[in-house]
Amino acid sequence: MTSANGKTPVAAPSAAPAVPTSESNRTKSIATRLTDAEFAEIESAAFSAGKKVAEWLREAALAQARTAGEEKTDTVMLAELLALRSMVVNLFAVASKGPLSDETLRKIAAYADAIKDQKAEELLARKRRQMAPESGEK
Repeated sequence: MTSANGKTPVAAPSAAPAVPTSESNRTKSIATRLTDAEFAEIESAAFSAGKKVAEWLREAALAQARTAGEEKTDTVMLAELLALRSMVVNLFAVASKGPLSDETLRKIAAYADAIKDQKAEELLARKRRQMAPESGEK
């Protein structure tokens, strides 16, 4: 079946188990309407991933559904930002006392790299504790 714009509607299952399944086990479908631009964007993303549009949409929808309610923070990016923050603070502290040596700069960078992951986890844990009472009231 084709739509008015000549495109075949894309189907995806409404709920799939977390384990792999065969196409014959998929009995549910979802239809949606897209603009030509939206369809082209999705088609391009699927092609880039080497997948059929329906397969790509199914995987994208399931990935979103399976992470619903989970923390969306990019921990790598957060860790890098915290490392940068540590470096800036320490550079200003040391530079206020006089010129910086190459060795001091290397030590500051090494320290920032050493603590960034731990600091990111601590920050995320603190945020989770702050959010916990709110989510329990809903």
